[in-house]
Amino acid sequence: MEKKKVLILGGGFGGVFAAKELARRGADRFDVELINNNNYFVFQPLLPEVAAATIHSSDAVAPLRLLLRGTQIRQADVMGIDFAKKTVTVVQGFRRVPVDLPYDELIIALGMSVDLNRFPGLPEHALTMKNLSDAHRLRTHVISCLEMADVATEQELKRELLTFVVVGAGFTGVETVAEVNDLIHRALKYYPNIKHEEIKVYLIEYANRILPTFPADLAEYATLRLRLHGIDVMTGTGTKSATSTGVELADGRLIPTRTIVATIGNGPHRLVQSLDLDMQWGRIKTDRFMRVAGHDGIWAVGDAALIPLVEQPAEDPLDYAPQTAQFAVREGRQLADNLIAKDKAVELTPFAYSSKGSLASLGMSKAVAEVYGIKLSGFLAWLLWRGFYLSFLPGFATKVRVLVNWMLNAFTPPNIVLVQSSMPGTRYIHYRKGDKVLEPGMLIDGFYTVVKGSLKLTIDNPDTGEHFEKVFGPGEHFGERVLLKSSLRTGLVVALEDSTVLWISQKDFIRLARAFPFMETYFKDYIEKTFGPDMVFAPGSAERSHELEPTH
Repeated sequence: MEKKKVLILGGGFGGVFAAKELARRGADRFDVELINNNNYFVFQPLLPEVAAATIHSSDAVAPLRLLLRGTQIRQADVMGIDFAKKTVTVVQGFRRVPVDLPYDELIIALGMSVDLNRFPGLPEHALTMKNLSDAHRLRTHVISCLEMADVATEQELKRELLTFVVVGAGFTGVETVAEVNDLIHRALKYYPNIKHEEIKVYLIEYANRILPTFPADLAEYATLRLRLHGIDVMTGTGTKSATSTGVELADGRLIPTRTIVATIGNGPHRLVQSLDLDMQWGRIKTDRFMRVAGHDGIWAVGDAALIPLVEQPAEDPLDYAPQTAQFAVREGRQLADNLIAKDKAVELTPFAYSSKGSLASLGMSKAVAEVYGIKLSGFLAWLLWRGFYLSFLPGFATKVRVLVNWMLNAFTPPNIVLVQSSMPGTRYIHYRKGDKVLEPGMLIDGFYTVVKGSLKLTIDNPDTGEHFEKVFGPGEHFGERVLLKSSLRTGLVVALEDSTVLWISQKDFIRLARAFPFMETYFKDYIEKTFGPDMVFAPGSAERSHELEPTH
């Protein structure tokens, strides 16, 4: 009997456990291939601990080839699905060649993406907690803020560096703010110029309480514990906008900060959004068997799927499977059962599962838990939380390493090694009216183009008495003097209104100018016309060369 080809798109809990069950019980019937953009499975509940350096990043992931020995693994990006031809187009390898893969049965398990576009400035300035690189980025950013704050001489800058804001108080938000808060306060003994009372940590939640899926009394306990640890829990208020130096709340309050972590804003995966499937709340609608209506052989599972738990679901989220790892694991297994049942031409089983409970860590060896209707809080709940997630980790060796790290963490200092990651060569930056974009004496760090709003440049040179002013509107630019080979300093640039600029790093901008000589000619002419041929811009910038920096 020829095996049927099953493609699984996505390597999260739903996809992995569907593949695992098919390999165990359907190896004689199906040729299973799982496609994922990484070659590893991420245990997302432990990402906050990776961010806090409580465990090593390698212990929060597991190679898919190790987990799914009976499954073919393909590391690739899914570009499209042709339902009529029953093919999936992927792009893979160094050559990035599109490949069409045929299927008999297709499982969509791509999860959700982060969509912060409803909040101006948040997509550009907020850190997220969705994958392993996010956890690394957050840890690096927090340590970097401590390093800079320890030597900062301006109090305003120091306050911004030592203020940390987490938006969203679900599981991820609460556990992230607790772990980051622990990391900061444990690390302060190595930063003699920072006092504990200078640290400000905020947890912002739009709803009237945190942990909305928990009973109210456990949520209240969690709130009290977080506040006891120095975290300012602000409920009943939303986030309006963000800039590189602060976050504005819906009630008009402004929190100056250089750190915003957004655990809100789930949105559909870009591919899922393009498939023209019947969707609701950003998720693919399925029947109770996890089949996608109108498409034979198409199934959806995990966070990407809206799976009803009752025969006639209403417009109530409680009538559908929640987006948790606990449910995704059971969905994956049940979907595998239904694929086998379909191949045997027997009756399929509707998905039905009741949560066994919920757990959330609060840091400092405290947690809240509701298991089989029993409510727990404090140290006992924390032990249960540790044990539960330890049992979920794949592989005995991983379990041992994580357990050892947890025990050592109680007696050893935090790892404050700062491994710098490269910043994007271009990015959008939002500024609020009155924000300082550049200040006198700063080295010019790149090229700025105004996308929206207006900014004013003022240059005064006390050595020569020169004064210069210019307002930049949409389409205009400044910072082009990075083309000149010298450590040029700038004047004062202030946002005259809420504004957005596109920033290009000095290195990338020079590369562009070198590749397109007409750009160098244009900017040299622009500088001559705008500033004049003989103007000395600021102290320390009299020596100027009109040559591009040499290639390194």
